[in-house]
Parts: sequence; structure tokens; C-alpha cells
Amino acid sequence: MVAGKSYRESEYFKTIEDVGNDERIMCIVHQHPFGIIFIYILSFLCLAFALFGISIMLPSFGGTTINYGTVGMLSVFAVFLIGLILSLATFVYRKSKLTVTDKNVVQIIQNGLLNRKVSQLSLANVEDVTSEQKGIFSNLFSYGVLNIETAGEQTNFYFNYCPNPHRVAKIILHAKDDFMIATGQTGSTRNRLHNSRSSDHNHY
Repeated sequence: MVAGKSYRESEYFKTIEDVGNDERIMCIVHQHPFGIIFIYILSFLCLAFALFGISIMLPSFGGTTINYGTVGMLSVFAVFLIGLILSLATFVYRKSKLTVTDKNVVQIIQNGLLNRKVSQLSLANVEDVTSEQKGIFSNLFSYGVLNIETAGEQTNFYFNYCPNPHRVAKIILHAKDDFMIATGQTGSTRNRLHNSRSSDHNHY
């Protein structure tokens, strides 16, 4: 362990979702809020039906003070329950993100409070990046699906409800291109052009 650093700050405790000190963050992308709007709509509809049902059943029990107090308690409990569900859903939804550095792509998919998947991909293994927007809402609110195709047997990265997917795809491709040039690896279009121009210059 490095002197002066706590155990949590040491390399031993770092995970693949931690960005290294030698990495530069290009962008951090969270899922678009539109992906959770249906949960909000459904929750408010359930709350409205619950309150409506309580108000319909109240006259059949007689409009006494005790009944009104019970209805009030049930209404408060329903509002609290819906609020709790929405808070948890929003927390889980916001935990999913895509981090792009000048060396790696880290994807975190949170499917529940206890279901979390973290994947890391080196830019050297990025084959291609495509983005797709389908439908009126996708184009109106600027979100879509980001697909990062990988080399070999590695699983492709899919990031749904990605905001501005075309821009994010371009950032990843440029980061990969710069990474290939910096490491002197083949596969970079700009690297091949640079080498070709250098050869032509040396030839003359």
C-alpha cells in the first residue's frame, strides 16, 4: 500500500469501475430520464385510482369522524408508498451509466437494488460504435440505443436510453482513434494516414 493512502484508496481495493489516475475522462453518460417516465405515470395512475376507490367506498361505511380519519391515514400511506417506490426506482435507474476514458469504456447496468453488472472494455478492443434512434419520442427527446461492437469473443456493449447517442458514439470513436495513435497500434485510420504521409515525405 502506498504511504499516506487509506486502504480504500489503495490499488488493492480499486474495482474496474474506478478510473485510474493515469486516465482522462472523456464523458460520463447516464440513461435518459424518458426511460423511467412510464414508471412515474403508472405510479400516479395507481395513486389516483387508490384515492378514487377510497372516496367511493367511504359513503358505504357512513361519514363518521372515525371513517374520515381512517381514509386520511390510508391516503397518506398510499402517497408515502408511491413516493418510496418512485425514489427507489429513480435511484436504481440513475445508477446505470457509461464512462468513457482515453483508455477504457466502463459500463454499469443496475437492474435492481441487488442486481448490478459492471463491464470494462479497452479501447483497443472496440471494433465499431453504432447509434440508433427509432420513433417520434426518441428523436424528439434525443435518446436512443448505443451499440459498442467488440473484438473477438467479448460481449458487445448495449446502452439503452442513451442521451445524444450519435454524439457519444463519435466521442468513443475519436477516443479509440487517439488511443491507437498514442500506443502506436495499427487499426487507426488517422494513424495509417499519418504513416502514409510520413513515408511519402521521406520518399521525396
